[in-house]
Amino acid sequence: MSVSAFEMHMARTGGVEVLKGREVSLPPPGPGQARVAIEAAGVAFADVVMRTGLYPGVKAPVTPGYDFVGRIEALGPEVVGFEIGQRVAALTVTGSYATRRNVEARFLVAAPEDAPAEALVAGVLNGLTAWQMFHRVASAAPGEWVLVHGAAGGVGGLLLDFARRAGVRAIGSASAGKKGEVEAKGGVHIDYRAEAVTDRAMAISDGGVVTAFDHVGGAHLKAASLAALRDGGTAVLYGGYDATRGGKARPAAMIGMLLADRLSALRLFSRSQGVVGYNVTSWRDARPEPYRRDLAAVLELIGSGAIQPKIAKVLPLAEAAEAQALLQSAQLAGKIVLRP
Repeated sequence: MSVSAFEMHMARTGGVEVLKGREVSLPPPGPGQARVAIEAAGVAFADVVMRTGLYPGVKAPVTPGYDFVGRIEALGPEVVGFEIGQRVAALTVTGSYATRRNVEARFLVAAPEDAPAEALVAGVLNGLTAWQMFHRVASAAPGEWVLVHGAAGGVGGLLLDFARRAGVRAIGSASAGKKGEVEAKGGVHIDYRAEAVTDRAMAISDGGVVTAFDHVGGAHLKAASLAALRDGGTAVLYGGYDATRGGKARPAAMIGMLLADRLSALRLFSRSQGVVGYNVTSWRDARPEPYRRDLAAVLELIGSGAIQPKIAKVLPLAEAAEAQALLQSAQLAGKIVLRP
């Protein structure tokens, strides 16, 4: 039978005011689906980009929500390997700003029972992204240096965690006020507003880093990531923040990003360097088994206390607009979470 649910929905694109609460009737889960009561949903910059109409493949009307942690309430036909009452997590892209929802069971991963929901949800989009970039895309060995841009953010902080656990030395760029966040995770801090990031990274690493993790894109990819690499290094691009800074389209930055994508293959060849793009949803869909294994590994680390994602703020689901505004302000370090 159908059940009621509350969600924060956007009927159109625009500012945070377009996020409106509404009651909906949720049908029984269909074949291959599970109905989940959501304990926590993450707030991602991708949600902001969706709200402004700039996220590829997502159009309004839509309910945002890239990930969640919750408990299974009902199972549809043909679902195996899960049971009612089980705690699960999933990367969903949309739909998780809700009290409950139906979701494809193939996206579900068992979640530890005892860890706080807000810590676990910080390990879904952010944790999976950081884990796969560090362990599957990059190739840093113990003792080598990596450069993490946005090192006090949700993904950046977890990259520092994974580097520390692997014996890899990390340089983290962040504003001056977030120096403590970077150093607490074992990173060497660079204030990107006051220092020349490339020069400092080259000096700290004695000639260049083996991997630079870049969420900004555009000219930043060349100037602050590729330029900081040693021979044999790789720049990992996982976002285009510069083109949507503050959650608004920046046409000049978009044009600059397109132009900056014209990299010299001969230069990369001569220095044995590489540039690779990473998109967490593409990896989930193209390689579902690694998605499930890797997400389970991250959740287990959080459940055991081996890593502790930084939680910037927890807000009620009904305050999703305030949560997105806080994220856009870039004043907080860590993950912002919604709790129904």
